[in-house]
Amino acid sequence: MCAVRHSRPAAVAVTAFAVAAGSVFLWATRPRPDPGPWPAQAVSVAYGGADASPGRPSGALRFSLRIRVDTGPPVTVESVRQPSPALGLTTSPNPPVTVETGATRTVVITVAVRDCKRAPRNAGLPFLDVTLRNARAKQDQSFILGDRYARDLARAVADYCEQPPRLS
Repeated sequence: MCAVRHSRPAAVAVTAFAVAAGSVFLWATRPRPDPGPWPAQAVSVAYGGADASPGRPSGALRFSLRIRVDTGPPVTVESVRQPSPALGLTTSPNPPVTVETGATRTVVITVAVRDCKRAPRNAGLPFLDVTLRNARAKQDQSFILGDRYARDLARAVADYCEQPPRLS
């Protein structure tokens, strides 16, 4: 009778352990949905050209940045930065900005000169750092916007920093 009394709890414990181990195994090996491509692989970023309207501030380049999600889940632009401490950057609309798959969003960016002594002159390949997030991951990516952006930025810096001193 003593053996029966000890064998039942042991059998229950072994069964509970087997069920728990099987459950953990099934959970760990369950099929997971494909989260899609990395955010930087899903988007295309293009320089939309400088805004030459008269309302822009002196010493600033205002331009449009077109962001398109080509594949996968929507991508959120969490921040847009530029590397030079001599230049400031603002965006409209302010991040975060979510771009749906197959859609294009335009962000207006203003890069303004803060310090002419350290401002980049004729930067060959100026870039923007963009933080992107989608269902797969969050990524920091640098985008080189091309020759037109480089020329427009250099022109804005030169126009502002190489002006003759103003007489009071």
